[in-house]
Amino acid sequence: MSSDQLVAWVGRHILPHERQLRVWLRAAFPAVDVDDVVQETYCRLSGLDDVAHIDDPRRYFFRAARNVVLEQIRRERVVSIEAASGLAELDQAPDQNQSPEDVVAERHMLSRIERLIDALPDRARQIFRLRKIDGVPQREIAAQLRIPETIVENDVARGLRRILEQLTEEEKAELPIRRRRARFVHPAEREEGGWR
Repeated sequence: MSSDQLVAWVGRHILPHERQLRVWLRAAFPAVDVDDVVQETYCRLSGLDDVAHIDDPRRYFFRAARNVVLEQIRRERVVSIEAASGLAELDQAPDQNQSPEDVVAERHMLSRIERLIDALPDRARQIFRLRKIDGVPQREIAAQLRIPETIVENDVARGLRRILEQLTEEEKAELPIRRRRARFVHPAEREEGGWR
């Protein structure tokens, strides 16, 4: 693909979504420099050899910007509450069909959870953010903080429990909690436990 073809493709399929991307970035990540993120996203797009693999240019544009934000946050290694506020929204570009009331409710919930995370004791807060927000593996956190992995695991579990205990039943009902898969029970265990 020639550079002229790429410029034409970006102008037709990407540029119309820039305003919406900027609005989303400002709302979701108040601490990031939106101009820098957009510029870096365009730089990455300019490096594409081909665009045939891109089915949904708008979604691709938002994903590319999402990756830029994640890399900036990882580089800083210190996740501020403002930067973390948009992390729950990273997996999806804003839904054009979502009502303003739903957007406000989601932001309110994020803000509430951020305050609860912020209220955790220092080490627990640091571990919780590294594990649940940055997605750093448990082993790496243990090595970085020079503590046993069991402490990392326990602090994450206690932090999550403490946050959930402080949420109302209505707030818990709004959380997108994944259901645990049912544990496989061997037929011999079923017979012993009264399962028939």
